[in-house]
Amino acid sequence: MLTSFGADAAGYAADIFRLGQELNDVARGRGGSSRNAARVGVVPGIPKTLAHTLLGPALDREGEAVHLRQDSSASLLEGLAGGRLHLVLMNDVPTPPVGAKLHVHTLGETDILLFARAALVRRGRSDFPASLSTVPLVLPPPGAPLRRKLDAWFAKHKIAPVVKAEVDDSGLLRALGAAGPGAFPVRSALRSEVEDLRDLQELGPCEGVRESYYAVTTERRVRHPGVAAIIDAARAGLNASGRKGRKRP
Repeated sequence: MLTSFGADAAGYAADIFRLGQELNDVARGRGGSSRNAARVGVVPGIPKTLAHTLLGPALDREGEAVHLRQDSSASLLEGLAGGRLHLVLMNDVPTPPVGAKLHVHTLGETDILLFARAALVRRGRSDFPASLSTVPLVLPPPGAPLRRKLDAWFAKHKIAPVVKAEVDDSGLLRALGAAGPGAFPVRSALRSEVEDLRDLQELGPCEGVRESYYAVTTERRVRHPGVAAIIDAARAGLNASGRKGRKRP
């Protein structure tokens, strides 16, 4: 297992190797897609389908590639500060590494809804949200950005949640919730994906709970065209889906 110094040294070595390869490519007249690639980090709390949507503008660019890395926010921000990444997508306001100067670009936000199998919806909808003291839930783990907001919302409504499972990965959380153990949170930006699944219905909105998304870079004015495209399109898409998501069916 690498020490902290060893991990830093390995990161620098990777940077040196990458830059050396790029220099070699330029010298040979091969400034290919790898050199132009947008190197993007995504925290685990962002759903993979939402991450794919946010990355779409960069993926659609001719002659450019996207190098994607998923890791903890601390590790990704270290990589960003060290020049190994162009951009980190997060669902919480970042805490920069000591000495690092990072810029946070707000992308947008989305409402949070609770979905469940039809039987649980029938049981919990009439007295929602008080019914959540008896309806089992599948939630992110304590400390996760969305869980902190949900816990504050539970406390505000004097709800003692019955937590059936806690899952860090958002895709696995949705799969487990869809299987039936409990109601689970869904971003309104992704509600159409869940509504298409058999026997799943909206239990109710978590009024006032919103998840925000951020793009973190080392530049205030982003110069990489693929990264700039991600930020611009994400702002437009999230704001549009957020407005749509606030309309109750």
